[in-house]
Amino acid sequence: MMKKLFSILLTSVIAVMCLSFGASAYQSGSVGIDDQAGLYSSEQITQLEKRQQEVAEHTGWNIAVVTSNTEFRDLDAAIDYAEAYYDKTFGIDSSGILYLVNIDHRHVCISGDADYYYFNDSRVNRMLDDCERCYMDYDDVGNLETFYNYVEKYYDAGPFESANEPYYSSSKKFNVLLALVAGLIAAGIAILIVYNRYKFHYAPSANHYLNKDKVRFYNRQDRFIREFTTRTRIDSGGSSGGRSHGSSGGHHHGGGSRSGRR
Repeated sequence: MMKKLFSILLTSVIAVMCLSFGASAYQSGSVGIDDQAGLYSSEQITQLEKRQQEVAEHTGWNIAVVTSNTEFRDLDAAIDYAEAYYDKTFGIDSSGILYLVNIDHRHVCISGDADYYYFNDSRVNRMLDDCERCYMDYDDVGNLETFYNYVEKYYDAGPFESANEPYYSSSKKFNVLLALVAGLIAAGIAILIVYNRYKFHYAPSANHYLNKDKVRFYNRQDRFIREFTTRTRIDSGGSSGGRSHGSSGGHHHGGGSRSGRR
């Protein structure tokens, strides 16, 4: 009876997990322009979002644009913001690109097969160089139009020649994650079964085996006159190096940046 009950519970939990993962899946597309810096008029946003949606439908990638006047403490903080914005909007197992246009930093955050196959350093730098020229000339509309044109251009050009890194599709990642969750649930249920089976069995005290007429106990005390403490200093040396982009869960983001005010 207990085993049958836990089997039903396990099946139910797995079904709920599958439904929750399915509900959190993201469809490719455009989420429009989050113009926090107020760079565009409503008419400009309408036209630019139309173009953004066309590119998203053509490539099958998620595309987002965020403008901001936030003064990030440094470039890394701006990159962290862009990556977190992307993951929150589209999910970590999606393919797409987000363009952050900030008063101090411009950054493209690229994810999924767009990152692995279509945007190497050379392509990213060419795109950012042209976008940056528009931005520094106060041509904000031209900045985004250039961005859209390059995304479409690189998709049509196909994967770059050195795109030979293995890329695991979202479905494969989902299957691995689901298997991991199912394994953890099964292990938890097994632990509960063992716990419930043995929790009412108590180990007898050693006193049960003693003959009280023949055994005598004496109380002994230890007295410490002084206390000595030894401490050893452990130095933690700092390190510096290149930045590896990725979320806290280990998900990788590609991209590139430009800094400087116009």
